[in-house]
Amino acid sequence: MEENKNFKRWTKLIIFGILLYWVLFNLKTVGNIFSSIFSILSPLILGAFIALVLNIPMKFFEEKFKGKKNKEKVSLLERALAILLSIIIIVFVIVLVVNLIVPELIKVVKLLINNIPYYREELNDLFNKLQTNHPDFNFNGIKESVNASLDGIVDNLINDLPYIMSSSLKIARGIFSGFAQFVIALVFAFYLLTGKDRLKKQWVRFANTYLKEKADKVIKVIDLLINNYGNFIGAQCVEAMILGSLCTIGMLIIGLPYAVTIGVVIGVTALIPIVGAFVGMGVGAILILSVSPIKVIVFVVFLTILQQIETNIIYPRVVGKKTGLPGMWILVSVIIGGSIHGVIGMLLAVPIGTTIHTLVTERMDKYDNNKKLEVKN
Repeated sequence: MEENKNFKRWTKLIIFGILLYWVLFNLKTVGNIFSSIFSILSPLILGAFIALVLNIPMKFFEEKFKGKKNKEKVSLLERALAILLSIIIIVFVIVLVVNLIVPELIKVVKLLINNIPYYREELNDLFNKLQTNHPDFNFNGIKESVNASLDGIVDNLINDLPYIMSSSLKIARGIFSGFAQFVIALVFAFYLLTGKDRLKKQWVRFANTYLKEKADKVIKVIDLLINNYGNFIGAQCVEAMILGSLCTIGMLIIGLPYAVTIGVVIGVTALIPIVGAFVGMGVGAILILSVSPIKVIVFVVFLTILQQIETNIIYPRVVGKKTGLPGMWILVSVIIGGSIHGVIGMLLAVPIGTTIHTLVTERMDKYDNNKKLEVKN
């Protein structure tokens, strides 16, 4: 009997090892498989993600409704009202962020394009002064290259206008398709949230009927995964708010322009784990460039230092503590998730990694406890 158990155990380990080896050395193939699955199921996945996000404020409102009447469950009307209030809050935040960022970006891009002749004159004056002060070094070649690059930027903008106009139909189709998928996802999220108690009961019945003795384990994994997603989203929002606030305060102290706008941009992009702040850095650099190129360097240095503090101190303490996943494994999860399916993969990877880490840790703890009991006996 013991030999059969050992044989099964070693067989499982060998199969797992072979699969792990194949996955690690065929990440591109695995990524393509997952990308195809995600493409087909993207509206449902997006709907589930929206439901998880809305469920955070929704639970708050439901608890308030329960507390007022001292009851265990909320009515269907109260649940619908909780969903509506949650949607209003999130839509309000999105509209506020868009109104803060988009007008400034449009204004800055127009300003940068209009100021290209001014930048050309400033650079030519700089090169002429350098040539006068350092006659042994030939700055004319560098000046010609810079001027050619600026001419290329202007020419490309002019030449690409017909292509941009001809591509507008494709862009419109893409927007319409994306909007249609978003509507489907929103409807699916609404069904999930309104019937979450009923869906949970149906899932438990299904698991007990078809999974038999493994039902409890599967139910535990699904509950753990959902709980980890909720914890991760909540922690990620808190971490993003902290980083955005620190960025705004730091920029105000240093005296950098667009402090509030860039702080909001950094806070929004920080919702993407680990790498999000660097995306915000690019947007912030474009905004500051319209005021002073020198201040761009100051901003990049400041945000790099802040990003290091965030990565090594804030993120592990806020997200890692909430999810229970060590900082190193958060980074590993983000890298693997990003390589499989970009930003969506990053957002999905940390809760999945947390669930796997929890299950593996529990299994190892159980094994260690059994070994201790065997030694005592």
